[in-house]
Amino acid sequence: MKKTTILFGAFTAGLVLSTASAAEGITVYGKANVSVDHMNLSAGEETAVASNSSRIGFKGDKALNHGFTGVWKFENEIDVMAEEKPLSARNRYLGLKHDVGTVLVGYHDTPYKSFGGKAGVFHDSIGERRGILGAGNGDNKFNTRAKNSVLYISPKVAGIELQAMGSSGDDNDKDASTAGDSRGMKSFSLLYSGDSFYAGLAYEDQKNLTATQGTGTRAGFGAKFGGTAINAMYEILDSKLNEFTRNAYGLSVVQKIGDLSLKAQTFIAEDYKDVKDSGALLYAVGADYKLDKDFTLYAIYAAVDNKDKGKYVLAGSGHGEKYKPNAAGDDLSGFSMGMTMSF
Repeated sequence: MKKTTILFGAFTAGLVLSTASAAEGITVYGKANVSVDHMNLSAGEETAVASNSSRIGFKGDKALNHGFTGVWKFENEIDVMAEEKPLSARNRYLGLKHDVGTVLVGYHDTPYKSFGGKAGVFHDSIGERRGILGAGNGDNKFNTRAKNSVLYISPKVAGIELQAMGSSGDDNDKDASTAGDSRGMKSFSLLYSGDSFYAGLAYEDQKNLTATQGTGTRAGFGAKFGGTAINAMYEILDSKLNEFTRNAYGLSVVQKIGDLSLKAQTFIAEDYKDVKDSGALLYAVGADYKLDKDFTLYAIYAAVDNKDKGKYVLAGSGHGEKYKPNAAGDDLSGFSMGMTMSF
């Protein structure tokens, strides 16, 4: 009851702010995304309901002196099922925007993660690309938001945009015995985008002493022609501790037919370095149908086929439920039906 009350209070406050504060440059926005999933897992069949990164956010901007604009955002994930924390942090920042670019200080998706999002077409679902892209050793390593971060976003010049981020890491994740060592992360992306084509590169170096130590490199492109869109991405993860060094690649396609969108994607993880048969194949097919511009129905079938020593998961991040194999080599699959509403 307490969680439900907090959730309802936050939603009500958002609606009030949306109307009462619009004149002050405050925007309230959000997305509800719920699904019913029938899964075939290592331990048997399971039916569950998921919240799929439903969210509410508040953002705004204010014109300042000398050509500056102040920008801010506070976005929170909401578990519609009220099983988890009612308001967990998503992107939150305060920043300055000018002709020479934008600087954001706070908690934000890394440029590496944002670029990777272009590759998939089943965001926040059982078909999430993050089951493989950015994942290593059975968990997400390079799909993160960075705490204590500073992000610079350049203006677009001839269609090219640079993003660069530095983070000192989590203040709660410090080891006094190694306080002099480097920690935190650096993340970069360079993206060219036109009317019907994009291509880019991304790189990230993580030095979190108690979790990930390594680098990730991504190269990808996408194109649109008529009602068809295609995306492709290649990724190299290199672990300094040699626990998740591997390559991965994938392809996604969307075909729009009026209000109907047909989707398919596949991602392949090659074997870890010096570990034969440790890769996996993730694939998904599905369809979206728009009842209007803000309300969509969808259906998805997704599966991960692990090799004999593979431990990759289904719905790696963003779904609300992460489905893990009980043992190396276990395959996972599921069918999901859901709906989203944006406001």
